[in-house]
Amino acid sequence: MRRLLLWLGLAMAAGACKIDNDMMLPDDVAGFETFEIEGQISSSINTSMLTVTVTMPEETDDFSSLTISKVKYSSATKGIQSLLAAGDKVNLTDTLTIRLQAFRTYEWKIIAVKGQAPSLEPQLYNMSIDDWYKEGDLWRVYGRNVSDSEKSIWATPNIKIGVTVSVTTPDSTFVAVPGQGKKAAKLESKNVLIQFATGTLFTGEFIKTNGTSGAEIAWGIPFSARPKSLHGYYCYQPVKIDIAKNDEYKHLLGSMDTGQIQIFLADWDKNKWDGYPEGAIDEKGRFHVINDKKQFIDFDNDPAIIGRGNFEFSEWMDNYREFNIDIEYFNDRTPSVIVIVAAASRYGDYFTGGNGTALYLDEMSLKY
Repeated sequence: MRRLLLWLGLAMAAGACKIDNDMMLPDDVAGFETFEIEGQISSSINTSMLTVTVTMPEETDDFSSLTISKVKYSSATKGIQSLLAAGDKVNLTDTLTIRLQAFRTYEWKIIAVKGQAPSLEPQLYNMSIDDWYKEGDLWRVYGRNVSDSEKSIWATPNIKIGVTVSVTTPDSTFVAVPGQGKKAAKLESKNVLIQFATGTLFTGEFIKTNGTSGAEIAWGIPFSARPKSLHGYYCYQPVKIDIAKNDEYKHLLGSMDTGQIQIFLADWDKNKWDGYPEGAIDEKGRFHVINDKKQFIDFDNDPAIIGRGNFEFSEWMDNYREFNIDIEYFNDRTPSVIVIVAAASRYGDYFTGGNGTALYLDEMSLKY
């Protein structure tokens, strides 16, 4: 049995109304956080250039009376009564200039262009790993003002159990692609409260800790495409394994730590497939990994696994390198969920790894 060896420490197809915001606005800047037009293909907010670009379908002939379907301003924006609102008509035949007031005036430009509907090659929100939000003193891998669905994409083992445990954090000084607002994820393995925790980034939900013996997580978010590979950038800086609290892995003491990035697609359904432990598959079609109960994914025998790619590494690196993890498909079924997981220490779920091992991860994308 090959198990998903990932310890969590102590602890979509593209739609027709897509919005992209290159970065969040500072608290004292007047501007748009959301802007949508009825029938649009997408809208893009560039907060550094103070522009909003709305892409309408190719067949759109009249830009003189477009209806705003959704708009949201930053908290610093003044004069709410005089601002554009949902339901208002706007003329975007030419560039529309909007002056927004905070402590000073900001001149925004709204532009409409024609474009084609997005192809069926969906990406996940925040695969660039640029959006982070500090909730209390815990880092979350999403922006400050995003939807609940966007908050549910990426998760970490960062928790608070008397003290803050943050083993997955943003890094703005060491990134694969430089630029304003760019960040990477730093996944670090370390001893916390007499227990070993490894930095982890994954798609799904952290459910709970089980005392100091383990954790329960739910793997998977809704997804129905079949990408060919997972592309991105990584930099691995391992140390020798100096912690092995499971006798089975004490032979690894003194050897170099190993990192891991995986992607797999599945169609888990408790009413469709048999042989899973009680509660392993939830109503959302996610698999619940519970390491202290040794409830892991059996990649060799799980009938729901549709495709998988795996990448392991142990070499010390000074700079980022590209990776491209090919996905091997085992059948022609359509997935219901996608799981992407990265861990600084491959054997961390058995409390085994190097105290101080670090994995930097940045600018991921799905290739088709």
